Amino acid sequence: MQIVILLAFLFLKTGEKFATQESAGATVGEFTACVAKATGDVDFEPRVLNDPVKAVEFCTTKKPPVGIVTPGFYLAYQKALDMEPLLEVRRQKIATERYVVVVKKGASDGLDAVKGKVLATTLAAEERYVIGVILQDKLSEVRLKPVTDIEGAVFDIVEGAKDSAGAVLMEEAAWQVMEKDEELGPKLKAAYRSEELPGALVVAFRANVGKLDLCKLKTALTSLGKTDDGRKTLGSIRVEAFEDPNQPRLKKAQESFLGKLQ
Repeated sequence: MQIVILLAFLFLKTGEKFATQESAGATVGEFTACVAKATGDVDFEPRVLNDPVKAVEFCTTKKPPVGIVTPGFYLAYQKALDMEPLLEVRRQKIATERYVVVVKKGASDGLDAVKGKVLATTLAAEERYVIGVILQDKLSEVRLKPVTDIEGAVFDIVEGAKDSAGAVLMEEAAWQVMEKDEELGPKLKAAYRSEELPGALVVAFRANVGKLDLCKLKTALTSLGKTDDGRKTLGSIRVEAFEDPNQPRLKKAQESFLGKLQ
């Protein structure tokens, strides 16, 4: 009789309104079931979260051996949660991960457009990552406003809503779609564009790995794109492929996060 080990699996997308167990649990469950089948002798019980604090609580109580997390979460809790990056996520139709600061036309260029204003972002819970890595510590003071609806935050800016932010930080891919919008595009501009950033990371929580074979896990993940069923599974979570981490880019992000970038 084969014994199957049930393991927790963290799936974190900070600030994403649909990154909840209710909205995405079934889809992520299908993905982890596919990975478990390829890995053998294990089954995964995934937990989908959009709050880093709750993710830390989950790691403390459920002790997952692996997860897919944001680079900001990895940099913030790498030591505390004993994380090791195994693979990096390349998302569908995303050549490089970047963020842009979007403001109304007529505002200043560069980060001067944000000085003294509120910056709306889904990454408000990862403040150090936003300020140190995305904005490269180029603002002495910035106030972040947490939002889960980036498009709504942009509409508020355009319409001059009472509680609107002064600027919105969004993924460059989302901006590329929005700037082509006939209604919104002409009223907005990207004042700042970040450098290339790390993608989401597949991490091992080393203290919890136990009998899980990480080599088999990595092989299972990197092989998904080689079959029709695997590609379909990847497509369900909007992933193109799992690749080796870009170490120079990750190291630079870590130095920026720590304020040590030369």
